Amino acid sequence: MRRGISSVLFLCAISTVIFSTDTSVAADVNSTVIALRLSNTITGGSLPVSDPIFTNMANRVQAGDIQGAAALAANSKYFAGYLARRLAMQMQNAALDAFGMTDNDSTAFIIAKFAGSAGGGRPSISSLWSDNATYLVDLAGVPTHVASLNATQLAAVDWTALVRQEGQQVKDTQNVVIPLPAKHVGGYLTLSDRPNDNSFAMYGATAGTNLRFIEGIWETATGLELMNVASKSARVQDVPRFIPEYDPNFFNGQGQPACIACHGGGMASVNHGYAAVADIFDFTNNNGFIYNAAPATNQRKSLGSNAGQRNNVNTCNLVQRPTTVCNPDSVGVDANQSWDLAATWEASGVLSRMGWTGAKQGQGLNALGVALGQSKIVYEFLTERVIGEVCPMGSFSASDIASIAASANPNASTPGTDDIRTIVARVASHASCL
Repeated sequence: MRRGISSVLFLCAISTVIFSTDTSVAADVNSTVIALRLSNTITGGSLPVSDPIFTNMANRVQAGDIQGAAALAANSKYFAGYLARRLAMQMQNAALDAFGMTDNDSTAFIIAKFAGSAGGGRPSISSLWSDNATYLVDLAGVPTHVASLNATQLAAVDWTALVRQEGQQVKDTQNVVIPLPAKHVGGYLTLSDRPNDNSFAMYGATAGTNLRFIEGIWETATGLELMNVASKSARVQDVPRFIPEYDPNFFNGQGQPACIACHGGGMASVNHGYAAVADIFDFTNNNGFIYNAAPATNQRKSLGSNAGQRNNVNTCNLVQRPTTVCNPDSVGVDANQSWDLAATWEASGVLSRMGWTGAKQGQGLNALGVALGQSKIVYEFLTERVIGEVCPMGSFSASDIASIAASANPNASTPGTDDIRTIVARVASHASCL
């Protein structure tokens, strides 16, 4: 039934264009059909056929410039309100699932990075994980958080006109709103202005140990999973202190990789970014996202989920003070939030697989985000995601994906645009999608 309705709407749209009294519409039927297909996939059908953009799209197609036609749709506010917004909602969790997601500061930030913002703000894939800014809606002259808008107001938002506000704010442990220190800013990752806002911060920092936070960063940015980056050359000192070293599966797995491969050499390693988020971030149902500049021992998530056991884990001694979870050899989380991707990932080939070109060592989430945004895998994974949304039945070779990704990668041999709309236009105009 749904397919039948869609077909009727599609035919009605074609008829509207073909029999329009507007003499500027000169494209033939086939060009109009292709333009409609591009519009539907890039804007979700929200671009009216009466809009001059659509007329220009059809004419571009007829002139043989299908990629140019796709670019017109991708550069429109309709792309920002549909595909860019959908991709942004997906990035709030490691499952990349938009179901149940809502508009928040984090999604607004991503949309601005995908579609540009007011005042000529340029799109920038590379700064998704590091830009120290917040993006708001201009509501009758008042900069407003998108989560404060009602359904009617949201429907009227021009997502290409978001207002940039320098810096990010967060609550401290006393529930006072303060600026988040630039060192700890993670771009969209650290944006949340209220409890239960479905932001990435809520996903990553709620309860637990913040392992979900750092794992989610790697998974949403690179598409890699836990076992893709596990390392047999992991070091015991890089394992979080609450992981039980005396467990028989720690060094020698029984039918599976040993625990140390992931906790010491994978995403959950202290060295691979966990130290940049553990201990300092939390998310509660009452207060939302919290930054703790000087966590007490019983507040340090790096010492485990059980706050009542954190003192024991911190003073781990298997002889005098046996604990249920304890790693006496762990160096623990550095108060400077230091990270070192080269320690195991360089030797195991993970950095090579990521096409890593940025710094391999640093301090704080912001520096990690800057380096992450320079890696080739980020652009390749975004290309794969766009294919999944725009042309899931298309036939793209590995070289096609690499070429499309490179066209947007500013660190490619021929610097790309750093603009996801370049990726969208090239995917939508691919021969297998027409």
